[in-house]
Amino acid sequence: MGWLDKFKGKSKVSTPSEKGGQSRTSKILRVSDYLTAKNVAFFAAGPSKRQVLGSLIGSLDLPDPNGALKAILTREEAGSTVIAPGLALPHARISGLQRIVATIGVCATGVVDPKAGTNGPIHLFVLFLAPADNMKEHLAFLASVSALFQTDHLTERLATLSSPEAVIEAIKSAEKTQ
Repeated sequence: MGWLDKFKGKSKVSTPSEKGGQSRTSKILRVSDYLTAKNVAFFAAGPSKRQVLGSLIGSLDLPDPNGALKAILTREEAGSTVIAPGLALPHARISGLQRIVATIGVCATGVVDPKAGTNGPIHLFVLFLAPADNMKEHLAFLASVSALFQTDHLTERLATLSSPEAVIEAIKSAEKTQ
């Protein structure tokens, strides 16, 4: 069982119902619901992983971008977030957020991360930040990304696209087939 497999099918979020405070399961989180053309970035050949992460953080409307970058880099130091060949999922939980924010970086030529082992260059970064006090939503989003990228050749397909709208449309299309 791979890393992606352990989250498959677990991307539902429980929310308090209106009666008696009991939980009910709500709709599955969709990665595309967290993306806009503004936060899909493309990188030419040669960026470092740190440059990509800094640029992606800069595309988000955050109360403390420097703190967010520090949280992401600290998480990266704890262990690589490369979860499949060509795909990295940098993430962190930070204070000051009310909801998850996400961004995608595409680098057709790839970014080499020596800490990633033998997975090869990273072509796609799906970076997200979640509220520090909402572990359940954080895990649900991880599960959604996991399920999404079990779609055959999605990472490779996204790496060939050249517009934010095309990336978002391809993700929406993949989510429909789940």
